[in-house]
Amino acid sequence: MKQLVDFLPVVAFVGVYVFTDIFVATAALMATAVLQFVIFKVKGWPISRQMLVVIWVALISGGLTLALQDKTFIQWKPTIVYWIMGAAIIGSRYVGRGDYIQRAMGKMLVLPEPTWARLTFGWGAAMCLAGVANLAVAYGFSEQAWVLYKFVSAFGIPLLLTLGSVAYLAATGQLASEIEEAEGS
Repeated sequence: MKQLVDFLPVVAFVGVYVFTDIFVATAALMATAVLQFVIFKVKGWPISRQMLVVIWVALISGGLTLALQDKTFIQWKPTIVYWIMGAAIIGSRYVGRGDYIQRAMGKMLVLPEPTWARLTFGWGAAMCLAGVANLAVAYGFSEQAWVLYKFVSAFGIPLLLTLGSVAYLAATGQLASEIEEAEGS
């Protein structure tokens, strides 16, 4: 259920866009982002900083899109979110409570520090590249192609990052040692 609520705004955006236009879809995105927040609050689910950033960027860029009737703002939303996330992931190595990737996956994996660093920089760089890719699609292709990209990338980028991490750990022999340790427990 929680995973469905996580993707509610992007699904609403694309679903409404199919039947209307980018401005009505933007309003739907904004409304469902607020609804997502309310559902998390009511259910008592933790609200991450990432979720708050996504909601605020959606409300600000969506508000500018609607007020100025300019789709550029909503098209920049994924890029802004990806760049903030990329900077936060990399910055977590130097500021705050420590490495974000290690905090997120450290309960499942025991890895040496250099591996955590590589995963962190890999994820951060991939987020920054995803932001660039969003702009390339927004400015290089039709509005419809960008909406499709937005939908696919919302699901695909996290999946690709996870699969890439697993492939890296397997290729370096670090995943095998994790499996052996789990089986030995």
